[in-house]
Amino acid sequence: MNEAARLLGVSATTLRRLEHDGQVKGYGLRVYYTPGGQRRYLTEEIERFYLHRGFSGQMGVGERPAVLAIDCINAFTNKQSPLGGDWDKEIQQINRIVQAAHQAACPVIYSHSYYDESDQGLRLWARKIRGIEALTMDSKEVALDSRMATRKSDLHLFSKYVSVYYQTGLLEMLSENGCDTLFICGFSTSASVRAVAMESPQYGVRPVVPAEAVGDRDDYVHRSNLSDIEKKFADVVPVQAVVDYLKGRGGNGRKKGREDGNLG
Repeated sequence: MNEAARLLGVSATTLRRLEHDGQVKGYGLRVYYTPGGQRRYLTEEIERFYLHRGFSGQMGVGERPAVLAIDCINAFTNKQSPLGGDWDKEIQQINRIVQAAHQAACPVIYSHSYYDESDQGLRLWARKIRGIEALTMDSKEVALDSRMATRKSDLHLFSKYVSVYYQTGLLEMLSENGCDTLFICGFSTSASVRAVAMESPQYGVRPVVPAEAVGDRDDYVHRSNLSDIEKKFADVVPVQAVVDYLKGRGGNGRKKGREDGNLG
């Protein structure tokens, strides 16, 4: 019940108060009772509620996609690092997308977080996250994980803050390559992935998040943010759908995909 209340943005007390004759008034949700009398709600019905309210629609893909792989760097992928996570599976999925993008002649952009001692804002942020002080530009911590499937033609940018758009050349890279769609991969779901997904539409860029190609250090936080991103900011789709789409483009990066623009 608490999880259903969180997804709906109300308190458990309010949810219980709205219950009448086995339904939640105003939400169109049925209440299911266990043999022990506990309340249960179906995730599918909650998703339908958002669809009817105008949430969880599909932005789809445009004519020219790019792949953004966020912070696939040693500091984030090394489990022993203070900033690291257990993301071996996610790295494999990101590589699947990157390799498909290479075959389709679609731009691949790697972003690297770094720390600048002269930046007053970063010094303030370091009080909250001490580990970021190790991300100096000359450190191996900001270097790309050696497992990443890179090519010399790939683009790289360096980002000081959560938003990869902020004070970087990301928007210029997308504009120069005529990109109108961004496949957002990497780490972490609750920070940079979320920020890029939120900001992309304001630049006319369609954000698509391949679900298995993003991760967070806390699985609950990861799933909660992924669900919220899908409801309000971006299309969250399976990695296989992105790979199939890219492979279907062949070597023509500007070839149109499906007529409806959707992947799943």
